[in-house]
Amino acid sequence: MLSKRDRFILIVTLVIVVISSLVGYVGYRIFDRMAPPLTTYGNEVGGSFRLVNGADGSVLDSDFRGRWMLVYFGSTHCPDTLCGATMESMAKAMDILGRAKARYVAPIFISVDPMRDTSDVLRTYTLRFGPRLFSMTGSPKMVEAVAHEYHAPYVRKPLENGDYMMEPASQIVIMSPTERYVGTIPASASAQEIADRIEQLMAEQK
Repeated sequence: MLSKRDRFILIVTLVIVVISSLVGYVGYRIFDRMAPPLTTYGNEVGGSFRLVNGADGSVLDSDFRGRWMLVYFGSTHCPDTLCGATMESMAKAMDILGRAKARYVAPIFISVDPMRDTSDVLRTYTLRFGPRLFSMTGSPKMVEAVAHEYHAPYVRKPLENGDYMMEPASQIVIMSPTERYVGTIPASASAQEIADRIEQLMAEQK
């Protein structure tokens, strides 16, 4: 039997835990519904982001400063003839560039389907294309805001049997090592075309 004092302490502790959980949940819901604070850095296209990678870790745009960013928006449920083909081309472009140049390039895949593309799903999907691609997602509001920044679609297309597909981007956005927008390349571009474009940009920077 617990003493009156012990019962009092137990009740107070439970009340604190319940209140803390409730406050945390309400805070999360409010944050999720709010427009996240992002900055374009003065770019016509592109800007800051705070997302979650395939390892459940927070990732910022600033983590990639000093590297050319190839930013592509899609989802793991997107047909392999679309997203899969783009991912494969970006991965093979890194092979064409070679280790010395590829180390200064960050091919980034941002899922616009956070409800289905969990960290585990993203990690498994991205590893199909090798270890050099970075995958990330976030809350629906954050992903929508980042997609808007990068002029990528955030469109849900209904399919049969109540299923759906998120429309993938038609372009890969290219950001410079100083996070300046330098242009796009079609998502349908070949690995060689992607590699050639990056080498051209690197040469122009010298």
